[in-house]
Formats: sequence, C-alpha cells, structure tokens
Amino acid sequence: MPDSAATSLVILIVDQGVEPDVLEVLQARGLEHFTRFADVSGAGETGRREGNPIWPGLNTVLFLVMENDQIQPLIDRLHEVRGSYAITPGMKFILVPAQMI
Repeated sequence: MPDSAATSLVILIVDQGVEPDVLEVLQARGLEHFTRFADVSGAGETGRREGNPIWPGLNTVLFLVMENDQIQPLIDRLHEVRGSYAITPGMKFILVPAQMI
C-alpha cells in the first residue's frame, strides 16, 4: 500500500563542478538515497555543456524522492551554495509528484 506522506521526485541538474558541494548538502540533510547520472551533456540557461573544447563542462543529474515539506529547505540551501560561486553555476530543479509502490 502506498505511503500516505506526499512525495515528489526531485530531478536536480547541476554543473559537474559543484557536485561535491551538492552531495555535501544532501549528506548534511540526511538524504542518503538518490540516483546519480554523471557526465551528462545538454544546454540550459547558463549555456551548453558538451564536455569538449567548444562547449566545456558537463552536468550531473540527481534523482531524489522526498517528502514535499523537505523540498523547499533543500532548494533554499542549494541556492545559497550556488550563490557562493564567483561565476554562477547551472542548477535546475524539476519536481514531479511521486508515489512509492
């Protein structure tokens, strides 16, 4: 039977360079369970990431299933991390309602 707590799938897309800081925040918040996709290319608000000399850099994508009331504090903390860089790294959150079965 499904859990009664409202949950969402949080898809977090970040510049690969900030991944260690993101993982540190997740660990500090007790978020130990996630799925990680490394070396992901794409294009977004902060530009292309193709891992080549023309469009250097790559992204990391994390999937986390979280209770909805825990999501905004995580977003707020990660935006603080994002704001601590001299050049703003790419960071995007996509939220999808989720039901664990």
